[in-house]
Amino acid sequence: MEMGGSMRRPTTPLLTMQLQTVGEVVRVLRARLGLEQVELARACGWRDASAVSRIETDRIHPTRRTLLKLAENLSKPDITGTPSEVRAWLFLASGILPTAREVDELGDKIPNIAGWPYPASVMDFGWHIWRTNDLFARGLGLPPKHIGRNYLELFFEEESPVRKQFGALWYDLAQVAVSSFRADSEHRSGQRWFVKLRATLASLPDFDKMWDTADGNAESVVGWSSTSVEGGKVGGVRAQLTADPRLIVGQFMPDDEAGREQMLKYGALLV
Repeated sequence: MEMGGSMRRPTTPLLTMQLQTVGEVVRVLRARLGLEQVELARACGWRDASAVSRIETDRIHPTRRTLLKLAENLSKPDITGTPSEVRAWLFLASGILPTAREVDELGDKIPNIAGWPYPASVMDFGWHIWRTNDLFARGLGLPPKHIGRNYLELFFEEESPVRKQFGALWYDLAQVAVSSFRADSEHRSGQRWFVKLRATLASLPDFDKMWDTADGNAESVVGWSSTSVEGGKVGGVRAQLTADPRLIVGQFMPDDEAGREQMLKYGALLV
């Protein structure tokens, strides 16, 4: 699905591959460039291939400085991507969330979702909100100052406008959100951002109860999912940005006429 914006794709995109660790990313990129481990090590200023070998087998967790050095020497725009794109892949695997400055620097590489006909957002893999269109913000009842906030925190905060927006329907929708987040973050449970967020969410009403019963096999954050909403169905489609795969662009849209009526009811479909 083409989401608009300036999203140049490498000739052999990594988006189609399930790369979860830094070692996997480094191994694939090095192979695409036709480099031996020793060649990559020397380019990075290391004495021998052992450092690369330890990284590729995930026996060590590289520092941010090491990841930047790897990105510098594993980037080739027509083959693996630009230095910033490769850096983003390595940061994604390492669990380093994007900063507000990094998001702003992407500029027109992030699609302009303001005019999309359905509720749309741009979030990172930790579900922090970086862009929304008016349909998304209004449909979910988000507060005016929600950019940079965590989606689940906004969903679960006591007396949050999201709870008020959905009323009795909130509980079912919250369960869907928790199950999706748990499925998407299963392999990140030891990462610093997750531990911090998990502690924050545990302090919010109802979250722990839903987390303990969440289906870890639910739909991942990336792809297509369908949710039943009071007799109707609402679909969601999400895709990673090529320029920075830590960011995910998503849209909600009705799956059927009853789903359309529910979206109209909550102000999330104003066409």
